[in-house]
This record gives sequence, C-alpha cells and structure tokens, in this order.
Amino acid sequence: MPALDRAASLLVVDAQRGFTDLCPDELPVPGGAAVVPAVNQLLALPFTRIDATQDWHPPDHRSFRGRADDLYPPHCVMGTPGADFLPGLDTHRFHAVWRKGYDRDFEAYAVTAQHPGFAAFLRASGVGTVVVCGIATNICCFYAARDLRANGFDVWLVEDASAGIDVPAAGLFQAAAKAEGERLGVRYATVAEVISALT
Repeated sequence: MPALDRAASLLVVDAQRGFTDLCPDELPVPGGAAVVPAVNQLLALPFTRIDATQDWHPPDHRSFRGRADDLYPPHCVMGTPGADFLPGLDTHRFHAVWRKGYDRDFEAYAVTAQHPGFAAFLRASGVGTVVVCGIATNICCFYAARDLRANGFDVWLVEDASAGIDVPAAGLFQAAAKAEGERLGVRYATVAEVISALT
C-alpha cells in the first residue's frame, strides 16, 4: 500500500446498535458489534478530520417492510436505542455527524445522497483521501466510497473495521460490491495497512 496523504480524512459509516445483534429485531449484520476495537484504532490516528454517518429513519421510512420498497425491518429509527452509536465507540473523536435516511420517501445509502455537498466540503477542507469503515461494507460503506471515488478522491475501504451482509432482495452482495469497488479504484485495506501508511 502507498503512503496515505497527511490530508486524509476518516469516514465512520453507520456504526449503530440497530445494525448489530444488540438490536436483534432490527437489521443485525454479522460481526457488526465486533468492529468497535478496529474502528477505535482508526479513530486514534492523526486524520485531518473525522466524520461519521448515522442512519436516522422515521418509523414509516419507505425501505421498511410493508412500505414502498418492502426491503428491511424497521431499524435505526430516530430517537430510539437502535439509532445510537455502538457502545465503546470513541465518538468524542468525531468532528461531525451526518444524519441520513431521515426523509420518509428517499433512500440514502450514501452520505452523499442526502448531503450532496459533502464531497465539496471535504475538498474545501483540504482532504484528498478518504478512509471509509463501518457498517455495512457492501451497502452504505460501498456507496459512500463509490460516490467519493467518482468525485475524484483516493478512497480506502478498511475491511477489518467493517462488517457486511448480503441482501438478495435488494440485489446487494458483498462479492459484487468489492469487485465493482476495485474496478472503480477503491483500495481495500486492513487497519494495519492504514496505520502503516499514515504513521
């Protein structure tokens, strides 16, 4: 792996209780809660800035079962424990939290879908490289990485600080997402590789 630009930023995606077995009736992703120590290792690094995203759904969001898209059980509903960040996560390191999915009629896997100015904001902050981690590797992490890559950023997706899940009903598969990400130039890395590249 090449050295990371000192102007790199970290994006922690949806590291929330509703995506883990802490909330088994929501949308638990295998290994979701277990990413906390690895994410905290990244949070301790000297990134230019650190952003987090937070799924923040209304109770009648279009993606929920029985609604327009009928894909997922209710999860990360605003103001509920499922929307909270994972216990033990070093959230004090976040410079900003970008909530998404709060519009009942709009799906927003990527932070850029709900906040189209996010890429320009990072660029204005001097950021050229974005390191992405969180939940789920092949869904919200992937879509954020894809959009940032399309906006000209060097993007690293940290696999051992992320957890993924196949969702056949939505056509979302881990292997397919990684293949597309690699084709687009997203670098798939480990925490150790990021530490080595940044320190």
